Amino acid sequence: MLISHAHLDHYGLLRYINPAIPVYLSRGTRKILELSVLFKLTPDISATLYEFNMYNPFNIGGFRIMPFLMDHSAFDAAAFEISGGGRTVIYTGDFRGHGRKSACLDRFIDKARKEADVLLTEGTMLGRLDEEVITEQGLEELLVEKMRSSEGPVLFQASAQNIDRLVSFYRASVRSDKIFVVDLYTANVLYELRQLGNNRLPYPSMSFPNIKVFYPYRLTKKVFDDIGEEYARRFSPFQISKAELREEQSKIVMAVRPSMKKDIDLAGLKNGLFIYSLWSGYRENDYQRDFEKTLEKQGFTLDSLHTSGHASVADIRRVILGLSPKQIVPIHTMSPEMLSEFSEKVVIGEDGVSFDV
Repeated sequence: MLISHAHLDHYGLLRYINPAIPVYLSRGTRKILELSVLFKLTPDISATLYEFNMYNPFNIGGFRIMPFLMDHSAFDAAAFEISGGGRTVIYTGDFRGHGRKSACLDRFIDKARKEADVLLTEGTMLGRLDEEVITEQGLEELLVEKMRSSEGPVLFQASAQNIDRLVSFYRASVRSDKIFVVDLYTANVLYELRQLGNNRLPYPSMSFPNIKVFYPYRLTKKVFDDIGEEYARRFSPFQISKAELREEQSKIVMAVRPSMKKDIDLAGLKNGLFIYSLWSGYRENDYQRDFEKTLEKQGFTLDSLHTSGHASVADIRRVILGLSPKQIVPIHTMSPEMLSEFSEKVVIGEDGVSFDV
């Protein structure tokens, strides 16, 4: 089993895999998966895990697998070039060309085998042609404008595992002379990924003095009762209290989620800006709506600023043209037929129907 990255739609069924079947994944993917299990976000996994390194080929039986680092909203995401028996299949994984690692897509197109027998390409954005796609750097510039114009606290909601997005909010906070506040879980994600090396991720430490850690009541109790107090105490020197939040709220940029509604109220945060930075579809549930209504009552202006973790149509076409595969199979999309407009080599697969290479 090859796991491309640590999003639930790519590893969420691992608990059903026979433990005798080896599972291969990158170091970053493994760390995020382990943190998700540790913090009870996903069930325990009994699979046997093996790590691979990007751009270093490895063998499984008669197959040669070359992993490529890809630009995606998941840390350490991979594409795979799989060869065996005189055939080659390339799987893009989820990718994009407008994030902070956009150079990875250029390298993939340059180094992956040309004229492969099959290209399996994600096509999420094929069904979202009206969705605006901006670069992560462009999003940072917009955040700076919003932060500098806000006289009150800035709260934002983004995935704690979308490292590119956290970096965008962090960099915008520094440029706006703000205090960047993350909760206990997000702090652990940043800390653990930084310990892997080969990255310059900001994390709560003496090296990043404007990063503070907030301890939400429910999450903190969960950590001390069920997870391990060391995952809370490691950030004690960088803790920011509710009283400090209230006092410094005009300089605060803080990651929040609906479960922190009471903490925000008790901290007295009000009359600021709330920025939603996730796919808009997640915003439709009652839990989220109730959270945002509460923020509105506390004087927050609601705003949205997001860019997709998936490839634009232009980047999908760039991959197809650059790799020139013999067949193209669209996956990870609700509109696979739209890819047929770009190439005569497209084959629309059917779930449950075998496909021969």
